[in-house]
Amino acid sequence: MHPIINALGFQAAWWACILGAAWDREITALVFCAVLAELHLLNSKTTQADIQLGLISVLIGLVLDSLLQYFSIVSFKGWACSPLSPYWMWMVWWMFALTLNSSLAFLKRYHWALAALAGGVLGPLSYLAGARLGAADMTSSPANLTILAASWALVLPALVALAKRSAR
Repeated sequence: MHPIINALGFQAAWWACILGAAWDREITALVFCAVLAELHLLNSKTTQADIQLGLISVLIGLVLDSLLQYFSIVSFKGWACSPLSPYWMWMVWWMFALTLNSSLAFLKRYHWALAALAGGVLGPLSYLAGARLGAADMTSSPANLTILAASWALVLPALVALAKRSAR
């Protein structure tokens, strides 16, 4: 899939999930994202790798976001199997995984520190934006932001490394 279309698809999915959670329209958001994911997979040159990355990413996201919620860093809104993170967050992770061999594939060509820096900055900003839009509650304390930054500074390079291996 063309990287620009992939990036726009992820942005559309992110907004759908965030606003779906904030406005009690999660099912609509999940269906919309499932259609986007299917379109991506039908047009991907790395379908098998994308599916593997999606499953691994959802598992990582499930653990990370459930821990963030357990330790009161973030309190997500929406349907969930308590105490796990909500289903819409699982979809955000799935859709994010679909960017790793497309619009974010450039990260595979650079030193892992670039992915760590990007994750450490953009990860917390994404959570803050989601909370400000009503999909979650969180206090943007220095401690909470540091935990989010450290988490994403580890997670993004790990996912990029997995993408590098899976696309071979």
